[in-house]
Amino acid sequence: MVDVTPNTPPQPRRGLVWSGVAMVMATLTASASAATTSFCIDKGNPFFNIDHAVATAVAHAEHTSAHFTVIDTRVGADALNAQKGIFFAKLATRCDLVMGFPVETGYPTVPSGVMATNPYAATGFVLAAPGSTAPSFASLAPHTRVGITYLTVPSTYFDHGHGATLEAHEYSTPGSLYRALEAKDVAVALMWQPWLVNHLAHTHAKVAQHALSLPHAQWQIVALYSTAHAASGKSFDHALQHLVAHRQLASLVAPYRVPAK
Repeated sequence: MVDVTPNTPPQPRRGLVWSGVAMVMATLTASASAATTSFCIDKGNPFFNIDHAVATAVAHAEHTSAHFTVIDTRVGADALNAQKGIFFAKLATRCDLVMGFPVETGYPTVPSGVMATNPYAATGFVLAAPGSTAPSFASLAPHTRVGITYLTVPSTYFDHGHGATLEAHEYSTPGSLYRALEAKDVAVALMWQPWLVNHLAHTHAKVAQHALSLPHAQWQIVALYSTAHAASGKSFDHALQHLVAHRQLASLVAPYRVPAK
C-alpha cells in the first residue's frame, strides 16, 4: 500500500508552471509597450471637436492610444492663465501636443518656449452674408455697410483701396456683430471663420461664407509641443502625411480646408 500523507501538497508539473509565468510576462510586456500620445484640447476653442477628431486619428495612425487633457479657457483658472505669456509653454508640459493653435499662413509665429507641427487645417477671416451665397470683398458696391469686430484684422481693410469706398461698422464682440448681421443692420460681416462655424452649428440660420484673399486674412491650425516632446511633434507630422495620403484629413477638418503644401 502506498503511504499518502494528506498534508503533503502535490508537486506541480514544471511545464504548467513555466507556461503560466510566460503568459503573465507576455501580458505585462504588452501593457508596458502600449504607447500613449497625450493631447491638450480646449473646450473654449471653436476647434475643440475637430482637434479631438484629428488627435484621435493621429494616434490611430501612430498605433498609439490617445489620452486627452481637457481645459476650458472660457472660465476659471484656465481663463486667467490663458492671459499669461507663459501659458502655452506651461501647458505643453502637461501633454505631448497642444492642439488648436492658429498661425498666420506664411508667418507661423508661435509663443515662446514651444514649437509647432505642420498645419492640419486652413481657415481665416471670411465675408459672411445671409442666404446661400456670399459676394467677394472686391465685388461689394460702394457704401455697402460692412460689419467688423473691434481691433481685429478686418478693421485694417477700410483705410485704402476698395475698402475705403465701403462703410465699416465696428462691434465689440463676434456675438454682437453676428446679431447686427442677423438684424440686417449691416449687409455683410467680416468674421473669424471658426467662431462663425461654431455658432452656426447651434442655429438653423443660413449664412454663406466667402474666404477673404486679403492681407493677414488666411490662417492655419497647428499643434504646439515643447522641446522635450520633439519626437511627438515629428510623429504627428508623419501621421498627418498618412492621413492626407489616405484622403482622411479632409473629412476630419470639414468645413475647413486641408492646408496647401
